[in-house]
Amino acid sequence: MAINTQKNLPSRYPHLAKEPLLRSHLRGNPENRVVAKFIDILLIESVVFVLGLFSTVASITLTFFLWGIIDKFGRGQSPGKWLLGLHTVEVDRGYVPSFYQGLVRNLLFVFLSLGFRVQEWWGSLLLFPVFLLLAMEVYFIFGLKSGIRYGDVVASTRVADFKDQHTQFIEQFLKEEENESTL
Repeated sequence: MAINTQKNLPSRYPHLAKEPLLRSHLRGNPENRVVAKFIDILLIESVVFVLGLFSTVASITLTFFLWGIIDKFGRGQSPGKWLLGLHTVEVDRGYVPSFYQGLVRNLLFVFLSLGFRVQEWWGSLLLFPVFLLLAMEVYFIFGLKSGIRYGDVVASTRVADFKDQHTQFIEQFLKEEENESTL
């Protein structure tokens, strides 16, 4: 009998666990993914900036920690993903990604954060390849049918749409606002 690392529970999202990673058509809305990541960057950078005023070492350590746990909240939802109705799922079993998977899939954003923190010349040198890789990630999200980032490939995760009560409420509210503005 196979033993799962997460309390021997069946997969929470079996339909996502059965889909092939690179050929799947189950993907999160690309625009929502980019906006959600931007929200997460702003949130993490704000926290790390404030802590960096007191301790540089603590802010660097916190950068790694926060990017590792950002997708572990709720149902694999970072704050940005929660607001926009997305979630991150481990590909093999359909679970919320582990800390290690979260850190690996977001390692590019760790380097982005560190590049802005480091004041020496090599901090700027770090940012150039990071921006190139970020451009490739955006291309992959919008250009590939699977919408998979290479961070997702390396960490064996995927981002998919997730509809719960709060996202349905937001969608209904936006539709009503749109209808009122067209009248």
